[in-house]
This record gives sequence, structure tokens and C-alpha cells, in this order.
Amino acid sequence: MRWSVSALLLIALIPAAAAQAPSPAPKVDPADLRALAANYELANADGDRKCPITLEQKPAGPGYVLVYDRPVCTKLFGFLSQVTAWLPGVGGSIRFVRADGRTIAEFTEGVGGQYEAIREGDAVYFLANLQFVDPKEFAQPADLVGIWNLSRPGGPPICQLEFSDQPSGDEGFQLKLQPGCDESLTRFDQVSWRIDRGDVVLQSKQGERLRFGKQEGGGWAKVPELPRPLVMSRP
Repeated sequence: MRWSVSALLLIALIPAAAAQAPSPAPKVDPADLRALAANYELANADGDRKCPITLEQKPAGPGYVLVYDRPVCTKLFGFLSQVTAWLPGVGGSIRFVRADGRTIAEFTEGVGGQYEAIREGDAVYFLANLQFVDPKEFAQPADLVGIWNLSRPGGPPICQLEFSDQPSGDEGFQLKLQPGCDESLTRFDQVSWRIDRGDVVLQSKQGERLRFGKQEGGGWAKVPELPRPLVMSRP
């Protein structure tokens, strides 16, 4: 039997086309879908990169529709360039998947509508469900104004900071180190502070940041804690 060149080429391309076809969306519990579909904010661990994202219930390839400003957000979060849809995952997690159904990032549920994804070889990312983020639960600038001690956990103060309510040039407020601060903090050269996602962020002249998360007892602890833990408390 003779085969034309075009027929042979067509047969050769069939397996490749099948391999590239998107995986069909798996069956999803409608209740899980409704519970997770909402408006979110994607952020990095430092909180200096953020992207509003909506998870919709409309099917899209291997999952469901993700709505966000693609040109802007893919510059901030490179892995989003591979993402085409989202899916509910095991244990209430949220999966960002590419066209073939492979998981690019899986956000596991924490507390207060917060989800966390650890991408191996990349970084840690957070996804916050905005309907559960209550601004009233966050500290307000007026709550921070005044003198604060910085210390190692369980140790004496190594520096005193004065939080001002006067604006600084970087959308924050002016910050002043009191005399006698530890050399490691004077080198950091903190010049401003602000509240970001409920955390207190101290910024240096060089743009470096120290982030402190609120503790149950009312104090603040550096995030991440290691390698040099710090706590911030009132005198």
C-alpha cells in the first residue's frame, strides 16, 4: 500500500497533537467551588508585590477562570505566566494550574482567609480572601505612634524607636532611632515606617525592609523570625 507524504505527516502529527491537548477539568464538588470562588490578593512574603485576583466559577480549560491584570501581575509574579486556570484542591486548598492540568502553585488554607504556597526553588507566596480580611482587626497608625523597644527574644532592649505621625517621602511615616542603638540597627539606617497588610514595616534609606507581625500579647515579632529574631514592644 502506498501512502502519500501528506497522509504520513498527518499520522505522525496525531500523537503530538494528542499529547498537547489540555486535560479536561476534573469533577469538582459544587460546594467547594462556591466556597473558594471570590476576590483575593496575591502577595509575596515581603508584601511589596501584590496582585488582585478573582477566582470565578466559569470553566476554563483544565479548571476555572482566573481574572487579573495579566501584563502587570506577570511582571510581579513570573509563575503566573504559566497559569491558565484554578481548581479546588485537597483539604480546601487552591491550585493554580497550567493548560495541561499540572499544578504550578498550591495554596493551603491557613487562618482568617489566608492561604500559603511554597514554590520549591522560588519563594513563599500568600493568597488572601478579601471578604475575610477585616481592616478593623488591623492596627492603625495612631496605635503605633510613640516610643517602642527593639530587643532579642527574652533579652534587654537593644534600641528604642520613635514612631512619628509625620509623613515621609515613601508613603509612610517618619521614624527616628534613639541614641545608644545596637550597631546592627544603626547600620540598617531605618528612616520610615508604615502598616502593610496588618504588619509594621520599617524601611531604610536603601529601601531595605524589616517586617513585624502582631503577636497575641500585643507586641510585634520580626517576620520571618530567623536568622536574627527581633521583638518590638512598648517600654
